[in-house]
Amino acid sequence: MRNISAAMQQVIDGGLRRPAYKIFAWDPTATTISAVVSAMGILDDPAPVDLTPYASDLSWSDRQLSFTLADPDSRFHPDFGQYKNYLRDAAIIRLLEGDETVPEADWTITFSGQIHGQIGWSKSRQSAKMSSRVSVFGRGETQAFKRRKVTSKEYSVGTDLGIALSDMCETFLGLTKREMRIPFTLGRQFKHKTNQLSQVTPWDGICSLLEVVCYQPYFDGEGKLSYINKSLHRPPARLYQNGDRIIELNVPERSQDAVNKVTVTFLDSQLERVDGPYQKLGQAQVTTGFFSMHETLPCWWSEDHRQRADGTSMKVIKSVNSGLLPVGTESYRQVDEFHGQIDVNISVWVPILATVMLAEYLLAAKAPDRTSPAVVTVPGPGTVLSTAVGGGPVVGTITVNPTTLGQWTVSVGRILQAQAMLGILVIMMSMGSAQYEIWGTPYDYAYLEKKSIAIEDGLDYWLENNLDLKNDFIGTHDQADIIAMTELIWQKCQGAPRKIAVADDPRLEIGDIIGLPDGRKVVLTGMSKTIKRGEVSTLVLDGSKVLTA
Repeated sequence: MRNISAAMQQVIDGGLRRPAYKIFAWDPTATTISAVVSAMGILDDPAPVDLTPYASDLSWSDRQLSFTLADPDSRFHPDFGQYKNYLRDAAIIRLLEGDETVPEADWTITFSGQIHGQIGWSKSRQSAKMSSRVSVFGRGETQAFKRRKVTSKEYSVGTDLGIALSDMCETFLGLTKREMRIPFTLGRQFKHKTNQLSQVTPWDGICSLLEVVCYQPYFDGEGKLSYINKSLHRPPARLYQNGDRIIELNVPERSQDAVNKVTVTFLDSQLERVDGPYQKLGQAQVTTGFFSMHETLPCWWSEDHRQRADGTSMKVIKSVNSGLLPVGTESYRQVDEFHGQIDVNISVWVPILATVMLAEYLLAAKAPDRTSPAVVTVPGPGTVLSTAVGGGPVVGTITVNPTTLGQWTVSVGRILQAQAMLGILVIMMSMGSAQYEIWGTPYDYAYLEKKSIAIEDGLDYWLENNLDLKNDFIGTHDQADIIAMTELIWQKCQGAPRKIAVADDPRLEIGDIIGLPDGRKVVLTGMSKTIKRGEVSTLVLDGSKVLTA
């Protein structure tokens, strides 16, 4: 409920009223709406233009202000008028309402907004003056708040949501602290390690933050960011104890099903283990043999060394013992949750045998060859071995060729070298590459999505009309249960609309609860009225009947 001055309060309670209003406009090239709204009262530097003498037929609502503007001397002509900038695109307009018997300083600002686009002008033949129907939209209708996507900075666990809300408003809506009526601290903290609003519109981001405390944002008549409290367990802001102030009470038609179930999806603040499917986590390969006694192969589950896994085991694709001889052993162990280790050990006899064979090969090179003795049979005396060409006996020395007499040479060294070479070749052929795969169950710790459901008692499932809400800043089931129940009651109330016409009361605001003489309560969701000089306006209140659980 809006606070008004004591003088205005006395006039409203007394019933003798002489309503008055003023409309002021500011040049958007000379100032900003933020400066206008942040000022105490009416900003006078730069000074505004008073549109009151030119305005008539005011139509006011909580979102839009419309009035007819007569311009007899083309002061506001969009091409050459002296005050053309005061009605141009983004021009700032404020409506001030009060009473002629009360000083203007005690009046109440009931609307603050801007012109969007270009207003239209018309000029009739009967009258030489120009006229226009000017429409001014509240700050909540600014489409830049609801279209562009933004990303906020990160907030750590324990940070109050109000700090993030204030940052969003200052950074992406351009609001100052004097333009916000929302508390700086909301009494709710971020529950997760890292929190960020990513690729959301500024308005959606503000709605998400306020949803945690069951608030709904809106801009009030002064152009300041305020909120509607969806919790209806609060006393009425205004009690109508006698019926003379209520002009009319209607029950509008509503031809659509009311929400009877609310599902709130949220991220639990407790980290829980989440297992993945059994799969290959990593692989390793090694080339080994007699030249390497031991190989240690670390195997990580991911390139960044952050993946966790459990129940890991090794699958041998190609073993070091795949050669002619088994030359070693292969083993695996899991070091920690992030990686394991493969150990390949070569048997000690392999390098020893290779060394012995090499030494034997070298020593065998010095081994001499062996030649068998020649056997010559010498004939007895008187035996003629051969006859000379002339037929006589051969006289002289006899030379015998050993090879023709059955003598041979044995290369002992080569035989020993061949034996050593064979051993070396066998060891070399047993050397090779091995391939391994590590399999296991990957897992990680994550904030799981959970649901909280509020539903009418005894509702059949085929009659459910569900409203889904998703908010990652809700961290516990208790918070989610409160939000789900509050939203369900709020939606049920929206299914029972009411329209009430009362005498104008500038104290009422959106979200207020009013009490009727018969004890019923109505929460206000919209207001509108037609303003005329010297007449007490009839304020039309759109609302919903308050239902409680």
